[in-house]
Amino acid sequence: MTTISLSVLLSPSSWWIFLGGVPWIFCAVGLAVADCCAYRRRVTTSARCIHVEIEADGMARHTLERVPVGSERKLVTLRTKREVVHPQGVLKISYDPKNAHEVFVASEHPRIYRLRGEIFIAGIGFAQILYVVIGRGIS
Repeated sequence: MTTISLSVLLSPSSWWIFLGGVPWIFCAVGLAVADCCAYRRRVTTSARCIHVEIEADGMARHTLERVPVGSERKLVTLRTKREVVHPQGVLKISYDPKNAHEVFVASEHPRIYRLRGEIFIAGIGFAQILYVVIGRGIS
C-alpha cells in the first residue's frame, strides 16, 4: 500500500520546487486572460485589396485598405499562405485596435491565438508540482 510521506513533502527542497511551479501556472492564466480580453476587443470590418504580392517562400502579401478606428492607418498588410482575394476585391478582416498590425481573415481567425504556448507554460508548472506530490511524497 502506498502512503504519503509528510516529512518529505515538508522538506525545504520540496517546497522550493513546488513554489517554483506556481508562478508558471499564474503566468499561463494571465496570458489566457489577456488573450480573451484581446479577442473581445477585436474589430471586424471590410477591407478592399489594393495589391497582392507573392513572396519567394510562397506566402501571399496582401495590401489592404480598411476603415480605420480612431487615428489608425488605413493601409494594412495581411500575410497568408495563399492568395485569399484578388486586387480590388473585398473581404472581411479581424484585428485588435491595440495591435492593429496583427490582421486576420475574419472567417479564419483563431479564437485564442497563443493557446499552445499557454498550455505548455501551465504544463511546466504542473509538472513541477506533480513531481513534488507524486515523486517525493508517495513512498
